Amino acid sequence: MKKITVLSMLILALFVFSVPAYAKELKIGYVNLQRALTESEAGKQAREKLKVEAEAKEDELKGEQVELKALNDEIEKKASVWNEETRAAKERELRKRGQAFQDKYVEYEQELNLKEKKTISEIVEELSATVKEVAKKGGYTYVFEKSAGGILVAPDGDDLTDTVIEDFNKTSKK
Repeated sequence: MKKITVLSMLILALFVFSVPAYAKELKIGYVNLQRALTESEAGKQAREKLKVEAEAKEDELKGEQVELKALNDEIEKKASVWNEETRAAKERELRKRGQAFQDKYVEYEQELNLKEKKTISEIVEELSATVKEVAKKGGYTYVFEKSAGGILVAPDGDDLTDTVIEDFNKTSKK
């Protein structure tokens, strides 16, 4: 019985003293991907491109809106002089063009939202690859995303966002 106890103690001591030799140092960092997306050159260029597209669509819609207002004003001014048939035809035209305007507005909005989501998704995918490279270079075991709400308090020294933005700007220019 004493041999089993001694043997158990010996095995336990072996595990206790050998675990630190195999234990890996944990190095934890975090990145604010939202900030990286906003401050990176690719993010700024994507936002500017989307803004230009949105303004072009907006200008087109404003032109159509002016035409609709002019048609509405014409109907209001001349309705009393037109016969019933002419007035009804103009009102149908106004409704038809108004509905087409609303449809086009919704279509443009959906198109721009889809482009924005696709662009952001592509940039975030590239940013994620850069985060992996920075983590590997820095010997980080874990890197968390801060802007998603998972980290409430963390030391500034563990924030890799600036490094990720710098590396991402260098690699995305290539």
